[in-house]
Amino acid sequence: MNPHTKEMRRNFWMLLIAFFLLIIIGTSNVFSSTFVEDMAEGGSAYGHLIRQGVYLSLGLVPALFVYKKDYHMWKKWSVRLFVFTVILLVAVLAAGIVVNGARRWLGAGGFTFQPSEIAKLVVILFTADKLAPLWDKKGHIEFFSPLSAFFPSQTGKEPRWKRIRFVPHPLLLPPLLLGILVFRQPDAGTALVILFLPLVMFWVSGASILKAKVPLLATLAVGIVYLLSAPYRMNRIISWYDPWSYEKTLGYQTVQGLIAIGSGGIMGQGLGEGISKFSYLPEAHTDFAFAVLAQEWGMRGSIFMLVLFSMIIYFGCNCAWNTRDTFGKLLTVGITMYFGGQGMINLAMVSGILPVVGVPLPFISYGGTSLLLNMIAAALLLNIAHRNYREAVIDARLREQPALHSMKEETRSRFPLR
Repeated sequence: MNPHTKEMRRNFWMLLIAFFLLIIIGTSNVFSSTFVEDMAEGGSAYGHLIRQGVYLSLGLVPALFVYKKDYHMWKKWSVRLFVFTVILLVAVLAAGIVVNGARRWLGAGGFTFQPSEIAKLVVILFTADKLAPLWDKKGHIEFFSPLSAFFPSQTGKEPRWKRIRFVPHPLLLPPLLLGILVFRQPDAGTALVILFLPLVMFWVSGASILKAKVPLLATLAVGIVYLLSAPYRMNRIISWYDPWSYEKTLGYQTVQGLIAIGSGGIMGQGLGEGISKFSYLPEAHTDFAFAVLAQEWGMRGSIFMLVLFSMIIYFGCNCAWNTRDTFGKLLTVGITMYFGGQGMINLAMVSGILPVVGVPLPFISYGGTSLLLNMIAAALLLNIAHRNYREAVIDARLREQPALHSMKEETRSRFPLR
């Protein structure tokens, strides 16, 4: 087996191992962080664990379907899925379920789901589908267009103000729509993820950050004004900057998360033995699930978690580099950042490096919709990685047997893998 084929096989298996371990660790952490709450409510200690298992079982069906099918089939569904997601997000704003002051869920018959989680994956599919043809044509792709494109000069000379790139690329407007709808729920963390993913895909396609410095600085200024416009948003910044001065009020959650992480030491307190979940740490099984894990697994568990997400980023990027078609390359980049970006943001948030923005830790934080979408996204990434491996095997066989070049591609693609 040649080195390229070995590399493609390694990409697939390393990604599969990382996802499998995250699911196992996440399931055990859900039980460990919720059994106290379940017992306090007078129910079974396995309440959240059973629900997590149900969602895990439900997610296997679409995940296997996505893994078995050619990922190119999603190109014809990207626009329909985008429109469907917009309808769901509008429905949330109109008749969604309110929890803790936020309207983020739709539900019927005791079943609830969060459409904003669907929007994360849909925005990747839509952007990859529409951006790939522009990249294939080797067109000039930038985040923003100059004002001269909308105000053409009659004299042939463009004034300096018309050279400013300030108008967003048309393909950035659909993600912006999704981001605004999610932001209105309100869910600023998820909205930022939805906007971040297409920007990364544009950057991979050749867009220059330096050429977009003016609108980016303007966006930063608008963001600062927005933070100052509401007290609760300013409180998050204050509690992030100096949580210990507000350890019993604004910074309570951040401080308790840091205490949980620090009290784990090197080896941890043991699975199920952490004390922070005993009504000390808010959202111990969702946004701050990593704090419980760090307390019970210690530094070794925290480092292992970093290794798993680093594996997804490294081998996902390697998979994108070796994917031949542009759609698959952009799709791989988007999904890799879907996992890696959210993972690193959550770890930094719980560790106090970033403000609390409500971004869950993939596979570790409790949540039915999140788990379903994570499994589908993982299956799609594994599909692309496996296809790369299969094509590497076919290329190796063609080099060994040149006579096979005369066969049709669809016939050669049916050869079993070694």
